Amino acid sequence: MSTGVNQDRIGPRVARALAADLLDWYREQARDLPWRHSRDPYAIWVSEVMLQQTRVEVVTGRWQAFLDRFPDIESLAAADDSDVLAQWAGLGYYRRAKFLHRAATELADRGLRDLPRSAAELRLLPGFGAYTAGAVASIAFGERVTAVDGNVERVFARLLALPSDPSRGESRRIVGDSAAALLGRADPKDLNQALMELGATVCTPRSPRCDLCPWTARCRAHSRDAQADYPRRPARKAAVDVVSFVAIARDSAGRMLFRRRPDGGHNARLWELPSTALLPHEVAGEPSAELAVLAGELGRKWLVHGPLVSVRHSITHHRIRAVAHAVEDRAPGAAEDLAWLAPQEARERGLTAATAKLLAALPTLI
Repeated sequence: MSTGVNQDRIGPRVARALAADLLDWYREQARDLPWRHSRDPYAIWVSEVMLQQTRVEVVTGRWQAFLDRFPDIESLAAADDSDVLAQWAGLGYYRRAKFLHRAATELADRGLRDLPRSAAELRLLPGFGAYTAGAVASIAFGERVTAVDGNVERVFARLLALPSDPSRGESRRIVGDSAAALLGRADPKDLNQALMELGATVCTPRSPRCDLCPWTARCRAHSRDAQADYPRRPARKAAVDVVSFVAIARDSAGRMLFRRRPDGGHNARLWELPSTALLPHEVAGEPSAELAVLAGELGRKWLVHGPLVSVRHSITHHRIRAVAHAVEDRAPGAAEDLAWLAPQEARERGLTAATAKLLAALPTLI
């Protein structure tokens, strides 16, 4: 069966037909999401950053709260980074919040109260990659520019049956050219959101709902009954097991000892329960011995008691088994980047996902 779609190029006639079918579908099927009612570029920017790697239903409950706390670029720029991270708590991937804050600060330092209106100018700000710049410029300002995220890559990888990873090399170029071909005379705000909506709700990674897709008749992967074979991706890294021993120390007021992670690297400046991170073969002794080493590194003296709870957590390709042990802390005060905090106060400052999961598993302690 001919789909009318070439593997490396979408012609003008087919592009117009694809765009028309997609926009008709979008007008009928688009989800009613709060940020789609906003014309405020700042609010749209915040929504786009939140939606990267966080589920829509989670963002729906958090977007307005963030705007209530930081209603504009000026208020976000004036905030302390710990306040921004605390407001971001639970959304994950905290680097996004840090870049959001840095970009607002840079704009404020330049005396600007509004975002630049073009994707090219937006790309000069921290945290604005090609997708974020394209999404904000097209949705907020109507610029005729593409916004290609993982959803859009997957849609075109299946439509065109691309033979290689759509995020790399020649296939990436084809995806970008295809998205640009569809823009034509269409409203870029609607076209880009429609493409992302199609990938998010119909052309999903698993079990795509091809019976609901406006492009089924033209989809090369569907014509081959090979939707599961696309997009082509490189082999994932093998999973690495990690053992983490976590110290649960409490003072007489019931506060717990937390450590703030250093600048740079994963989870920078977020708060966590003090812990080790070892490969299984690196565990040289009993948990008490490993925690004693950690205590020395932190300038503490701990009497280690038995395990309290164990949770599992994943970061990229690392599979972490975190085992929490009660400890008696016998060192006075707290060094820099250590603090005695009530769990709720720690949450407000911003926690790592692993620590949040551990606290949720310790209801009798908190």
